[in-house]
Amino acid sequence: MEAPAVWTHPLLYVDIEPQTDFAEAAAHCEKLAAGALDTEHLPTQHELYQRLHECLTQLQPTLLEPIDENQMAQFTVSTLPRSRPTMDTESELLCEYCLALSHLLSGNPLSISVEETLQGLLYELTAFMTDTMLAPRWLSTPQGLRPIA
Repeated sequence: MEAPAVWTHPLLYVDIEPQTDFAEAAAHCEKLAAGALDTEHLPTQHELYQRLHECLTQLQPTLLEPIDENQMAQFTVSTLPRSRPTMDTESELLCEYCLALSHLLSGNPLSISVEETLQGLLYELTAFMTDTMLAPRWLSTPQGLRPIA
């Protein structure tokens, strides 16, 4: 008798330690959301969403802390970025997201299509959060560092 197939995902083997900096944790959150969205194996998908929840929970208390001096170079650029992070979602998909959230919050059971819509929303929000958190914050000028407004 053959052993049952075991589904694994490489992200299930990456641990985020409490001392992990917020930039690395945010990037890992985005990878977990993308991995869960792309996975069709439900137990693996659920495990990835659990890991995402744990990573977001660990990340949340660090969001208002100032950036350490040793990380400032990572968020400093010599020319202004052409654009800021945006969530470029078309109005039709935004309406689907709103419908799915209102359906969920009204206490109705989730259909597969509503669950898939919410998974897409979670990925987009996580990617937008990560892009925002990892965006440059300072501009290096001859007069010194200036915050990017």
